[in-house]
Amino acid sequence: TSQAGTFRRISVSQETSFTPKDHGPIIGKHPLPIHTVKKAERELNETPETREREIANLRAIIEKRVQEATDEDKVEATGVRTRFASTSDAELIKFLRARKFDAEKAYTLMKGYVKYSIKHPDVVGNVRESDVRQWMGKGRPGVLPTRDAHGRVILFFRLDGWDPEEFPFTEVMQCFVYVLEKLLESEETQINGVCLVEDFSGYTLNHVSAVGINEYRQMIDMLQGSFPCRFKGIHCIRQPWFFAKAFGLIQPFLKAKLFERIHVLGEDLDPFFNEFKKDFLPEELGGTGAAYDGKALANMLFGPKKDDEDEDTAL
Repeated sequence: TSQAGTFRRISVSQETSFTPKDHGPIIGKHPLPIHTVKKAERELNETPETREREIANLRAIIEKRVQEATDEDKVEATGVRTRFASTSDAELIKFLRARKFDAEKAYTLMKGYVKYSIKHPDVVGNVRESDVRQWMGKGRPGVLPTRDAHGRVILFFRLDGWDPEEFPFTEVMQCFVYVLEKLLESEETQINGVCLVEDFSGYTLNHVSAVGINEYRQMIDMLQGSFPCRFKGIHCIRQPWFFAKAFGLIQPFLKAKLFERIHVLGEDLDPFFNEFKKDFLPEELGGTGAAYDGKALANMLFGPKKDDEDEDTAL
């Protein structure tokens, strides 16, 4: 894992005084802040010894499950081995961190990851980076350029102006998954997690009718036991009264842990601004920070745009 960086030293009792400046960039490989290394040890049971031990345990479990599998379980166990047996230690650590270095639970998460790709092949299929860049420009999805005070990355989606016929929900999910995979390359994100913000400004009955339960399951399955990500909160803001209809469709499929992390706030944004300071948020999300620049964020995540990429000026 990356060595600790030269950030200011803060004790556990001082963590309420964190600012975004106490954390590293949202993307790329960089030294971990010392307090993040300590957080991983405290919250995830991560030490050099547990990393070495649980990586070995996880690799052994991958092979053991294939050898012990019944005919019914053989395909699943083989699928996990095909996907992960020869993968790097860094890739395995992502799954171990998401399950607090419990190799058995990490293996279960790997099964969920493989199942997701089988169940939702249209979400994880071929996605053009150029398409993701275009939609990031509209905040569909968007990523804030710095971590919040807790070191989390903020991934958001703005519904205002969203045309489900032009940009179907399945393609929305393609972009979400593509961006999420990129963000999870960062060890700091693996440790501190991700928050989702859904801005329902401009949400209409057409949006309600355009997304059915099958589409919602693409999102629910992503959030529950399918990705090596610590989802720390989902904040729904500015939603109209009829949002309850859509939420009622998905609520039966939500596990208790995820349900407790969903905050449906409507127009009362005081709790939202208590969680994320106004000067951290862009003006599009009600903050006093700089306007969201999707093109700059896409360049931050994926590098400068290549000359041979198509430019869709219609967006």
